[in-house]
Amino acid sequence: MTSEHSPEDLLRITLALVATRPLAGAWPEELHSLERLSEILPGTEDATATDIADVRALRDRLAPLVLSPDPDAAPVELSALAEEFGLRPAVDSVGGPIRHVSPDPRPVARAAEVLVPGVMLAWAAGLTSRVRVCGADGCETPFLDSSHRANRHYCSPRCSTRMRVRRHRERPPGAA
Repeated sequence: MTSEHSPEDLLRITLALVATRPLAGAWPEELHSLERLSEILPGTEDATATDIADVRALRDRLAPLVLSPDPDAAPVELSALAEEFGLRPAVDSVGGPIRHVSPDPRPVARAAEVLVPGVMLAWAAGLTSRVRVCGADGCETPFLDSSHRANRHYCSPRCSTRMRVRRHRERPPGAA
């Protein structure tokens, strides 16, 4: 993946990975297989079971930077992550996309090559202010609110239906 992906796309990839975190009382760890990892992050097919722990650690460091970013600390943490993985911009051809590469051969570095610059772009574009957590009962999935008015409160059509049903059931009898 390269910068030919929009900042929104890169943020959605990060949110998909962040959504695999275990949440007490809501759901267990969901990043438990190599198949799940390569589904979210193509290019990590050569990962091993031991690499999953490293990707989980990266995911857990990125989660607060997209879910509830501290305007003072987030840029510092993102820069530290880029430095930690030795990320450097590179181009392959005139007019080609900019990609970020790391000399680190581990799959977690391949993930960082996509995720860290993606969160940086999202942060710079102000997209993190549109990250929401689903308001449906029992769902805490983070999502990028791309609605025109930026007022969506659900992660999927299924959760939207669940929220409408809940509101309907909460209405007093006879209310219009």
